[in-house]
Amino acid sequence: MNRAAPVHIAYMGYRAQDMLLEVRFHRDGRRYCYLEVPEELWYRMKQASSVDRFFNTFILNRFEEQIGGL
Repeated sequence: MNRAAPVHIAYMGYRAQDMLLEVRFHRDGRRYCYLEVPEELWYRMKQASSVDRFFNTFILNRFEEQIGGL
């Protein structure tokens, strides 16, 4: 399901062994996990001048999303 772009990211983390990106948003505090995210994207996201814009462009609606984590 396609979601609208998030307002702001409050937290992000990555589990390399599982290729799992975890993101929490300020608007609702919920945890979202994105599956099969390449580690290279994680490094690029951490270094992006705008993490929110990077997320919206390269992650959102491109990877399987699970609300609440695994």
